[in-house]
Amino acid sequence: MLPVYNQFFAIKDVIQHKTAYGHLKAYNDKFDLKVDFVNSTNSPCIIFFYPGNQTADHVDDDLIESVVQKVLCNRKNILILDTIIEDFVNPPFIKCVEKLLDKDISAENIKILTSSNPPELFRHMFFKGNFIAEHGVNRHIPKFDCIDILSYDGFNSSFTLDLEGQKEELPEIKPRDIKKRFSLLQKNSRYCRKIVHAYFVHNNLVEDNVYAWHNIGEDPEWGDNEIKALEHFNIPPDLERYKQPILFDDVMDTHEWFIEDQLQECAFHCYVETSAIRDQPNTFWGETRHHKDYYFLTEKAFKSFWYGLPYIHISYPLEDFYHKKGYKEFKSLFDYEKVPSQYHYNYLENDFNCINKIQETSIDELNNILNDPLILGYLRHNRKMLLRQLPLIKLRQDLDKY
Repeated sequence: MLPVYNQFFAIKDVIQHKTAYGHLKAYNDKFDLKVDFVNSTNSPCIIFFYPGNQTADHVDDDLIESVVQKVLCNRKNILILDTIIEDFVNPPFIKCVEKLLDKDISAENIKILTSSNPPELFRHMFFKGNFIAEHGVNRHIPKFDCIDILSYDGFNSSFTLDLEGQKEELPEIKPRDIKKRFSLLQKNSRYCRKIVHAYFVHNNLVEDNVYAWHNIGEDPEWGDNEIKALEHFNIPPDLERYKQPILFDDVMDTHEWFIEDQLQECAFHCYVETSAIRDQPNTFWGETRHHKDYYFLTEKAFKSFWYGLPYIHISYPLEDFYHKKGYKEFKSLFDYEKVPSQYHYNYLENDFNCINKIQETSIDELNNILNDPLILGYLRHNRKMLLRQLPLIKLRQDLDKY
């Protein structure tokens, strides 16, 4: 049995089922994870603490002191700092880690749990160099080198627990009456998403599909960086037009992880996958070799698996990653031009070629292709893989070494 302290330590407003502690607790019996939730830390155990990712997530000293007291009850206790809600952290997280180390918790007893993949990328990005130097910390803190970092694709369990909690039923996977080609619902405005949005608008892919663009979030303004991309893809720089919201769903009313019934009429559920590191203009124009292993799946992918829909992921090539994880993908159903992927923008060139190919395919032919028993079998397979909770089972195995 794996002893885990039976208390949820987290900053305010963090939802338990979106954390590793919540995943283990919710699925412990169903998947026989053999976790023993203990009520004392006097004997060696694992203690989970979610200290936040965002700039506003400052952990107060009282919470830190509560965590420290429990950890120091036994010198073999392990403290796991859970950051899986995002693939990044911000300066308050670093300050929190420093405070924990100053409280006499050994660095060897602290572990970081991140959705970033591979895990050492987290160390490179957030535990050394410019990131910590820009925030009043030495460029290299030797104790940080002693902290193990584990990668956990926890979006899988967060997604399924959320929809199960909402009593969202799994729709039957069966032949559909396909009437449209694409669905693409985008809320937060980010660099790559802006380019995709402009492409859809310019190529008249909005009117006859299920489409939304809210242009909100941290990056709603359009300027020189966007113009550079639009020129590269031969899209007119009509920035005011691209800024205008296109509303299909009410993001304040519709659960963000649900799929509307109208999307069942679309051949493909499209989504633009992003990450904190890749979704920067300088990265977009940079070489792919720097981030070639940095892949993970989010709720955008899991929506398709849960609802039994074929999907087209846009932004960077996840095909091999999907195969590695045991999922079926659908771009390979079409023969389209692919350019060598030396730079990140080459990924988008290939995705646009794929979208063009699908746009040229008749609705009747799409019905024939996607209602084939083989393809329906792929959809059932993807759902089965999602519900097996393999990332959580792997995490449970990884924790055994502590």
